[in-house]
Amino acid sequence: MTRTIEQILGKRAIAAVRKPLETAGGLPGAAYTGQEFFDLEQTTLFPRTWMGVGFESDIPKPGDAMPIMVGKLPVILVRNKAGEIKAFHNVCRHRASMVVMEPQKGLNFLTCPYHAWAWDLDGGLKAMPYFDGTKNSRNTDLDKCKLGLAPVRCAVWHHWIFVNLDGKAPPIEQHMKPFADLIKGADIGATRISKRLDWEFDANWKFQNDNWETYHHAWVHGGIFNKMSEDLDMKTGEPWTESLQDGSFVTLKARKGRPARPNTGRKGDVATPLPEIPQAPCAERTLSTSILFPNVTITMMDNYIATVISDPIAPDRTVARLAFYFVGGAAKSKKYAAGRKQVLDRWLGKSRSSTGRDGIRSQDFGIWEAQQIARQSPVADDVVFSPVWESNIHHFQNQVLDTMQG
Repeated sequence: MTRTIEQILGKRAIAAVRKPLETAGGLPGAAYTGQEFFDLEQTTLFPRTWMGVGFESDIPKPGDAMPIMVGKLPVILVRNKAGEIKAFHNVCRHRASMVVMEPQKGLNFLTCPYHAWAWDLDGGLKAMPYFDGTKNSRNTDLDKCKLGLAPVRCAVWHHWIFVNLDGKAPPIEQHMKPFADLIKGADIGATRISKRLDWEFDANWKFQNDNWETYHHAWVHGGIFNKMSEDLDMKTGEPWTESLQDGSFVTLKARKGRPARPNTGRKGDVATPLPEIPQAPCAERTLSTSILFPNVTITMMDNYIATVISDPIAPDRTVARLAFYFVGGAAKSKKYAAGRKQVLDRWLGKSRSSTGRDGIRSQDFGIWEAQQIARQSPVADDVVFSPVWESNIHHFQNQVLDTMQG
């Protein structure tokens, strides 16, 4: 029998998260280490919202298809002949085998490897060979119109692909509106994919969102953020970024008047600086790093976008799907190679390895893996939030509870 979130975490622990930031406690270790809580997320969290599942560049051409898992459910992403991205349950309507086993290119049909039933790229059943003993199964009474691949609600917002399993989430435009308002008309469509890779780390997916503060920078990201003064106004005691929460997202936005932090690839850093992302007329440029609930992060700088989709695999295992975007020709051309390299070195490290621990992402992964181990201790249930730095984390953890209890 499946237990409720209250039975797994305890009413006292949930009440502690619900308190005001200054006196709140955090989600207990069972929310990060327990298989039971992870399984409950598959039924009461992930299906109820827009889950980020991939990037348009993963299936760039008509006929490209890829299998994914959304929670425990197998799903197909496919680009149809019209260039639209569709999603279907990856389940044959004959005997329930998976239809697509690995990424495919240039398909005309989605064909089940078990008995060769085939569907077009819009999910319509086109072939069920020899089902009735004849090549084209013309003598069967089955209604092919009722045996199409079962659709999954899918939406594309610029570079990102989302699915909503229960079909009840608000329109994607509503989900993305707070972020769209934040970036004030920045032309994301002008950016192109430059680098795409997957890294796996041995920690719970929620640690990425729990990391959405700059308090840790000077210690975790040594060599990148070197002094606390880079993140804190030493005169006022206020961080140089402000934490904001609005609907589907939380963000860290640069405050007005903050000192300029070196931004790799900008004018003066390299011989050929990276072009800036176009802005709406008269709009103030907003530099921000944001979480789109529940599992997408987008860092919007003036000349590139760094983004991650967290794919929860197990309570202690996550795949980070990383992508980096630059404006127009800056994404690939040799002319901008030096600027791109500075950006990628900053995020990925010069070793380009998750074991190198010399880039922002790999350094984060290392601390999250240490947290995962520590969270198995009962002592780790007694955590507190800094009211100066950590309102985003408190908000996110309440979002998790809101959705799972909703």
